[in-house]
Amino acid sequence: MGVLHAENLIEYDYELDAYYSNVSAFIDLDRDSEIVDGSNKSESEIYRGLFLNSLHPNVFLIEAAIHPMPLLGLAFRRSNENLYQQANVQDFNIVKAVTAGFEEPYSFSAFIGRMLVFHNKNQEHIGKNRAYIGYLLSYGNYSIKDNKAYSDDWIEYEFKLKGTREKEEKDLDWSFRVGGRTHTNPDFVNSVYFGARRKSIDYHKSVYSFLYNSAFSTTFEFSASSFKLIGSEVLVEKIFPLKWSEKMSFGMAIGYLYNSGEKYRGALQEEAIDRNQLILRPNLKF
Repeated sequence: MGVLHAENLIEYDYELDAYYSNVSAFIDLDRDSEIVDGSNKSESEIYRGLFLNSLHPNVFLIEAAIHPMPLLGLAFRRSNENLYQQANVQDFNIVKAVTAGFEEPYSFSAFIGRMLVFHNKNQEHIGKNRAYIGYLLSYGNYSIKDNKAYSDDWIEYEFKLKGTREKEEKDLDWSFRVGGRTHTNPDFVNSVYFGARRKSIDYHKSVYSFLYNSAFSTTFEFSASSFKLIGSEVLVEKIFPLKWSEKMSFGMAIGYLYNSGEKYRGALQEEAIDRNQLILRPNLKF
């Protein structure tokens, strides 16, 4: 990852994940100044430094992302509606449980903001070892409800702080965001939201260590017109470092997804809506 081109003016990166895979390009906006190395900074120093310099962007990022598991959920229901219905266990649908929480099959994004990097002694390239603060604009032309895709040109705008720090023995990943989403399909309600996520993996700690090998994320979504709570998500993940492979881990997340029923209008609101949805999210990181 992180192949350098054009004397560091542009750098390309990619990420492979069962739920969020992407390719991206970073464009250096300030070639006169070297991007700060945050390797020796504490987590609080990183946050403070980024906030204090948030009005002085030094990077522009473009990204194309796909959501493989939600895409598989769409394909499965489209080609196997009977099997999809048979996946119901009382009010619990297994396919929905492993694909819930993603409202679009893919997206295209542009980000402008402040970035610092984390240099590792044993790695030539930066890869995902970066932290950002700034403004993100995303676009897609389909939205997902109950493993069905609906034509919908949506735009999402965010102010976010995020980062990934990978060391030889441990990884740390975090994200804090506030934003909103507007839809052209009138059956989807425009919303505002805030969310937080933090993930920690220590490959030298016991697999039973919850403190060092776990992840937590939460999102709360409100109607843009009434500011009523229309949805929320809470997710807790236990991560198991795989001893036989360096920097590889398996995670199992369990969560709860709430839908007030007011996220939709028209025909979508008239359909059956699962107000309480269990989330099961297995994932392999390598």
